[in-house]
Amino acid sequence: MSKHIIIGNGEVLTPRERFYGGIILNGPVISGVYRGAQPPALDGSFIDAAGHWILPGLIDLHLHGANGVDFNRAPVSEIKRAAYFLAVHCGVTAFLPTVMTDSWERMAEAVAVLCRARQEIAAPEILGVHLEGPFLNPAYKGAHPAEHLCLPLPGLLEQIMEAAGGSLAMVTLAPELPGGLEAVSYFTRQGVVAALGHSGAPFDLVRQAVALGLKHVVHTYSGMAGFHHRRPGPLGASLVLDELSTELVADGVHCHPAAVKLLCRVKKPQQLVLVTDASPGAGLPEGEYTLGGAKLDIKNGCSRLADGTLAGSTLTMNRALAGAVEMGGLPLEEAVAAATVNPAAVLGLETRKGTLEAGKDADVVVMSRAYEVLLTVCKGVVMQNCLGGK
Repeated sequence: MSKHIIIGNGEVLTPRERFYGGIILNGPVISGVYRGAQPPALDGSFIDAAGHWILPGLIDLHLHGANGVDFNRAPVSEIKRAAYFLAVHCGVTAFLPTVMTDSWERMAEAVAVLCRARQEIAAPEILGVHLEGPFLNPAYKGAHPAEHLCLPLPGLLEQIMEAAGGSLAMVTLAPELPGGLEAVSYFTRQGVVAALGHSGAPFDLVRQAVALGLKHVVHTYSGMAGFHHRRPGPLGASLVLDELSTELVADGVHCHPAAVKLLCRVKKPQQLVLVTDASPGAGLPEGEYTLGGAKLDIKNGCSRLADGTLAGSTLTMNRALAGAVEMGGLPLEEAVAAATVNPAAVLGLETRKGTLEAGKDADVVVMSRAYEVLLTVCKGVVMQNCLGGK
């Protein structure tokens, strides 16, 4: 029989409650949460959180790599190295690796490799695959290579579903493309989240897409037509349509701090999702790296292609949490929800992830009030412990 792990003497954020106490883990699940200084008398070990925050594990739905690993090109061994970095340094206990636009053959291979990684990497948990492209509007392509963009033809949709072998979780597309609305409907019927991104879609067309199943918006503000009071477009739809959850890259680079604050004020708390959109350079010093085979320059906290185009970010999820609080003005509880239970809900996983409750996955992070990750537990497995215990 497995022994309990008790993490106590901290400020617990469930995240919709906040109190002094601790949490009890029994193998891969949470068995209870308690209030006050005295933990229950159980057989097991005690980890002293020493007044730090005890949070649900962070969940990142949109990242292209980290620590030098490019999810478009990496073998399983390198994906494992990136996953370990995400858990230990960023507090990520579950994530959705994102494949960007590339040659169709390369994208299909990347998806297949990530599917194998999902089977082989126990922690942190790979929740599936996020496909960003190639069904994007060339006018809003950002760092995606124009030569590989294409229309969402039925045959291609079926090919990528087959390559994913049931692991495709999200597809970012521009619904205004010929066949775009049909693609939204197709992916929704397959149980895949259809997300808006790299789009210039008129407001009413986005509303049509929502009726067909569109439910999410990637990196709000970036890679989309801007707002005009007579042509609100995809940004206006993202802000006002309650059916859409919206991603926020709170790094002060993807969008101005005022734009961060605007999104945090306009969207309902449960509709806001913190992501990193991290490039392979996240977590590394300034220098040259690659993303999807293209040269990537990391300088002054920015991730850019050789022509200066913004290409992902250097953000980590613990710093995304800090950005939402410090730039967006969110209460800590709401910022934690945006990094935990809200992304879980996008994928329909909120019944097992995202909050500290009995019966849920034992995914826990202890974080200092300077947003430093001190302890990471993934499904009951201690990935790192800077706190000690007895």
